[in-house]
Amino acid sequence: MGLLEKAGKMQTDEPKAAKKKAEKKVAEPKAARKPRKERRAKKERTPRPKRERKARVPRTMPEGYESAGKAAKFARRLVDTIVTYGALFGTLGTFAMVDSDFTIFWIASLALMLVNIAVLPWKTNRSVGMFLTRTRFINWKGNHPHWSHQVLRNLTTMFVMASIIGIAIGAGGNVSGEMNWTTIGIGVAIGLIPVSNYIFTKIRLANGQDQNMWDTMYGAWLVVGAKDESESGGRWMSRLESLGDWGEKRGWAGADTEEDDAVDSEGDD
Repeated sequence: MGLLEKAGKMQTDEPKAAKKKAEKKVAEPKAARKPRKERRAKKERTPRPKRERKARVPRTMPEGYESAGKAAKFARRLVDTIVTYGALFGTLGTFAMVDSDFTIFWIASLALMLVNIAVLPWKTNRSVGMFLTRTRFINWKGNHPHWSHQVLRNLTTMFVMASIIGIAIGAGGNVSGEMNWTTIGIGVAIGLIPVSNYIFTKIRLANGQDQNMWDTMYGAWLVVGAKDESESGGRWMSRLESLGDWGEKRGWAGADTEEDDAVDSEGDD
């Protein structure tokens, strides 16, 4: 009986093995690689035409203008200093001696200063001193320089004051008695601006150019102007223009005459 059972089992195992062999998965064929896209042909760039360099215009005073005379330059500087800082210095001196409320005076003096150094140059390209002496600033193109030129030019006195005050406050020390080197450094840095302007002006004068540091930066010259006969400015403009008539009577307008040059040369000898 044992042999017959073994023979029966062998017969039943053979079809199972055949089934397992038949169940083996057939390897799927690999998918063919997609062909690479052809690169687009590069477009030929047309060479750009070279820009022609413009001829550099020398920064010299344009023709057709006459440099303002020494009297006109001195009068303009004096009048602008008085108009810009006169009320401020007066208020400061009175404030130091009198114990009172000077708020209105501070506001009025600062407003007058801003009008002469910023508002008038912005609106008319001139200051009170320039109206009085009938002078104008022009650049190498024959146009008015940007109004910020006159603002920087008229702030020299303010830079000197700020430098002195900063150094004095820093040297006075703080509560512990030590000097405040930060405040001193700021005061010295501000003071370098007018010092640089002074040195630059002397160098330019030695080279025959009557310009300071700000004039050179903007390429500007103070020249003789003419009375504006137009009535577009209104009553205030007519009053400012009338200052030029008074300045001409005092000899504060126009260029240096040959007689003035002769007197200057005799004085130099």
